[in-house]
Parts: sequence; C-alpha cells; structure tokens
Amino acid sequence: MKIIRLVILLLFAIITVLGFSQEKSSKTWDNQAYIGNKVAASSGNWRYSGELQVRLEDDMSQLDNWYIEGVATYMLSKKVEIVPDFRISIKPDEVEYRPGMGLIYKFIKSDFQFVNQLKWQLDMDNKGNHDNGLRYAIFINHKMSEKLITNFAFGAFYRWREAGWNGFQFVRFGPGIAYVINKQHTINFNYFISAENNTVDWDWAGIYAIQLIININKGYKYIPAKYISF
Repeated sequence: MKIIRLVILLLFAIITVLGFSQEKSSKTWDNQAYIGNKVAASSGNWRYSGELQVRLEDDMSQLDNWYIEGVATYMLSKKVEIVPDFRISIKPDEVEYRPGMGLIYKFIKSDFQFVNQLKWQLDMDNKGNHDNGLRYAIFINHKMSEKLITNFAFGAFYRWREAGWNGFQFVRFGPGIAYVINKQHTINFNYFISAENNTVDWDWAGIYAIQLIININKGYKYIPAKYISF
C-alpha cells in the first residue's frame, strides 16, 4: 500500500512540474482539467454506462463545457466491441449534441490489455451547425497488482465539414494510473499533452483528468476494454 501511494504521489509531482513550469504568459500553452464520474453496469454481452464530466480551461479558471454521455457497448467477442454513444455538451454559448459509433479491437495477454478505438461522431449544435469527426486512439493498460493499473493513451482526431476547414483537429497522449478501491469503485488519474489545430497554428495544453468509476455489477461475458473518452 505504501509503494502504491508513493507511485501515485510521484506521478502527480512529475505532471505538476510539467504543467505549471510553462509560462502563463504563453499564448500557446494552457492548463486544463477534466473531472468526471461514470456509473457502469453489465449484463451478458452488453455493458452500459453514463458519465457526467466537467471540463475547465484557461489555467482551469473558466468552464469549457460540461456534458452527460450515455454508452451502450456490445461485446461481440473477446476481442471486438461495438460502441454506440450519445453526448449532450453544455457550453457557455451553445448546446451541442453528439451521436457516435465506435469499433474497438482489444488484445489481452497476461496482465496487458492493448485497445484500438476507431470512432465516427456527428457534432450538432442548437444553432443548426453540424460537423463530422473521426478519431483513432490506442490505449495500453498494464495490471501491476490487484489495486494498481498503469496506462498510456494516444489519440488523433480528424474533422471534416461540408464547407470550411478540414484536417486533424487535435492529437492527445499521456500516461495514467487507475487505483482499484474495491470491486465497485475505481479512480483514474491521467495527464494528457494536447495539441489542437486552430486552423492557423497549434495550441498546446496539459490536461489533468480525474474520473471515478462506479460499477453497479460485473455481469459481463467478456472482459471489457479499458479506455478514456477524450
């Protein structure tokens, strides 16, 4: 237990230095935070989850958005999952609705899980605008003990519109730790480096992500993929 606490404290010390060592006067670096709570349940080949998340920007002083998201995952086999989802995001100046459809291929060997995620999404707002997006992400999870899971994530997102700018909108990557409190509760700590294309230049950010997962039950037939929603 002492070793686990030391690893977690060391990780946070490192990412704190990385994040706040950037000069706040820089126009190309921002410190952001994603804080979420997910509730999940499973039955046979299906896994359901609902999440409420808040995202902060401008050195975590301003609300970027908060959202609620529902996901229904069908575990087709030990390696393949089909993942439809729907998200409603509340932003300071608009409301966004985002249906999505994802395909996950996971490879599990011993204490490692390698997850590939390919996902299409449609972003629609209350002003009548709509854009398409396609993301690909990989997640590497290593079960170090019954209580501690380390991970690394990398994802890229491509945006296209009927009229306007098309291209890679953002790339994000970074390490994380999941601490299994008990059979029902797990807490994830992640730090992502983000590069986002503003169509003229790239804006860089460090993202602190904290997510509490509450598993109502574990009645799934196959082991579900472990991944973070960017």
